Amino acid sequence: MYLLYLDASGDPGWPPPEGTSRRKWYVLSGICLGEEKWGAAREAAQQLVRKYFFDPTPPPRELRYSSLIGAYPPYNKLASEARKALADSVFGLVKEFDPVLFGVAINKGAHRAKYGEKAFPPHVWALQLLLPRFHKFLDRVQGYGAIMLDTEGPQKDNLLKEMVERGRRNGVVAPSRLPLTNTTLPRLVENPLFLKSHESYLIQLADFCSHAIWTHVEYGRSNRFHEIEPLFDHVGGVVYGFKIWP
Repeated sequence: MYLLYLDASGDPGWPPPEGTSRRKWYVLSGICLGEEKWGAAREAAQQLVRKYFFDPTPPPRELRYSSLIGAYPPYNKLASEARKALADSVFGLVKEFDPVLFGVAINKGAHRAKYGEKAFPPHVWALQLLLPRFHKFLDRVQGYGAIMLDTEGPQKDNLLKEMVERGRRNGVVAPSRLPLTNTTLPRLVENPLFLKSHESYLIQLADFCSHAIWTHVEYGRSNRFHEIEPLFDHVGGVVYGFKIWP
């Protein structure tokens, strides 16, 4: 069984003139681990928190990259060198466990301009683009998979559940430079499971990857992105695991 933990960066709101979001990009990405690595990765993340936060410094509710680099409480209790070392350690941990990465980056304004009022909300379209890519991987390794996502609230979570259920009935189509993929996701076990990010260290690791991708596309700050880039699902030089849309 392969477990895919997903988190998002940016926000799914439309930029002007359709909306008020000041962010151009929405990113959904995650780390995929075989079930045999799950426990060790979770324990290693817990140990990182214990290493950097000990009495009297209160631990963070969760590992969150934007809060760490922004020095928001309780990360502000760490010196800048310690915050940099913690970020290095988290990305080092991700690379140590050698997950398969999947990610989708959506230029929200271009997506809306392409489809107008018929455009799927970015968080729905991102999952629709990502699912067939995960399924390609599962087909290739002849395995089954489950998806865990950071919850975005009941309304948005329900939209994603409905999209997956429609996909199981009618197929999920993802356009790319490769042939169209149309699959009813037979290797995906059940519907996605929605978790609060503080409940899952693996979703917290996915947050670091997602934010690294987002800062790459939003601001052109790409050092962290290039650290994780080799982990995107690929075969023979063809990258299946990362999609920039449109």
